[in-house]
Amino acid sequence: MMIRIRSLYVLFATLLIASHGAFAQSSGSGDAVELSGAGKINWTAGEVYATGIGAPPSQVTSMAQARAMAERAAVVVAYRNLLEIVKGVRVDSETVVQDFMVKSDSIRTRVDGIVRGARILKTQYLSDGSVEVLVAMSLKGALMDSLVPETFGRPGGSQPSVKSTQPLPRPSDVKQTQQPSKPTEPQKQEPVRPPVSKQNVPEKKPEPVKPSPPPTPAVTEKKQEPSKPSEPARPVATSEGEVTIAFKGGTATGLVIDGRGLGLKPALLPRIVDTQGQEIYVGQVVTRTNAVEQGVAGYAKDVNAASNNFRVTDNPAVIKGLRASGSARTDIVVGQADAQMLRQLGSRGDFLQYCRVIIVY
Repeated sequence: MMIRIRSLYVLFATLLIASHGAFAQSSGSGDAVELSGAGKINWTAGEVYATGIGAPPSQVTSMAQARAMAERAAVVVAYRNLLEIVKGVRVDSETVVQDFMVKSDSIRTRVDGIVRGARILKTQYLSDGSVEVLVAMSLKGALMDSLVPETFGRPGGSQPSVKSTQPLPRPSDVKQTQQPSKPTEPQKQEPVRPPVSKQNVPEKKPEPVKPSPPPTPAVTEKKQEPSKPSEPARPVATSEGEVTIAFKGGTATGLVIDGRGLGLKPALLPRIVDTQGQEIYVGQVVTRTNAVEQGVAGYAKDVNAASNNFRVTDNPAVIKGLRASGSARTDIVVGQADAQMLRQLGSRGDFLQYCRVIIVY
């Protein structure tokens, strides 16, 4: 009996290693995959996978009964493993799913129900009578709806503000209308000047004495301007002041953030902030409905693959992240120049509102 139990343990370990290999082969080269226990989190696809293996009982009346009981046990184990993986999913830079489940019984009940409703992707019957089951569930939709607070996100009527920012070039037209009005003013003054000049003809003689004193102070002031040492101090902030956004022009259809080498970690609600801590993307921009249905951001391991992803469509802007922030390092900091340009691009389009964002880490 002990020999049979040991053989089952060896078989289980072998199948577990094989399942991890199968996961790695099924993921694309640019997919952001995080292995966890008896499963994985595919942040690119936005799904969680887990496996479970069930062995038939020692006393059964038939082979059909043994297979059915083994399959049922495999499903139970798979759901249990899936729940453990979901508990460790990072929600933001401060919390994971388990923190929400501990604080709220209603959230715990909802998450348990969502996990038990995960779909079965594959059922494999092994030669020794045991069964292996692969289950999967989405990080978007029901799970996000149970975790994201009702007060999260911007109200639905945010598009009118975009329209109000588009007619910014109109001030240039106003300037052009003001320019023709200026030449009309000197015409009115010209007829007034001639009679005054005729009366004051003898007073023009002391004028050649006046130009001699002003040039001397004017020359000294010009010499002092190039000697100011304060201007060369600006290039010191090149890491935060340079514009790194690569963009074809026109209207941006998405955003790709290159965060490689920053130690970023994926999460359900990542934020984009500038160096002053001002939020550029997440709760102040997207609506709760879009965040739940679309997911706040996708993840990838390759910039080219992310730029060609359907999430950001055909004309995304690519920006280099400056550093990671937050206790869990899930938020991205961008330079001030990039932040200003990103706000301008976001005001001309709706790609941020509809969560068309991919983070490469």
